[in-house]
Amino acid sequence: MRTSRGFTLVELMIVVVVIGVLAAIAIPNFISLRGRAKEAGVRSNMHVVQISMEDYSVLNDATYPTSLADALPDGRTIVDVCPWGRFPENPFTGTPSVVQFNAEPSSGAPGELGVNPAQPDGYRLKGNGAQGDTLKLVLTNGQ
Repeated sequence: MRTSRGFTLVELMIVVVVIGVLAAIAIPNFISLRGRAKEAGVRSNMHVVQISMEDYSVLNDATYPTSLADALPDGRTIVDVCPWGRFPENPFTGTPSVVQFNAEPSSGAPGELGVNPAQPDGYRLKGNGAQGDTLKLVLTNGQ
């Protein structure tokens, strides 16, 4: 009597098909999850810049910066007031975020931020998502 050991070709092919179906379901979900996570990073960066704008205002007699060059009485700019002395890292590029003053974030530039308008008494902070389009979240002074 002969005893067989191991798997047959049919059994192996069934396992490969099942793994392929699971991968076909999991990979697109993983890719969309990565995009949503990076957009959450942009929202977090927006909040860091908002906190820095509010801190700048507290240090500057309730006046917000209207450009990157505006300085506090001690010479520090909005970039210097941010944690680590720079804008937070853009999750899409891995470099410090670009923040435009008195301009919308550039179309097609994922993770870019824009302060528009940037006025001494207020601001509206916007950011770009994964596709380089403006997110629905808009942060303003006093929020």
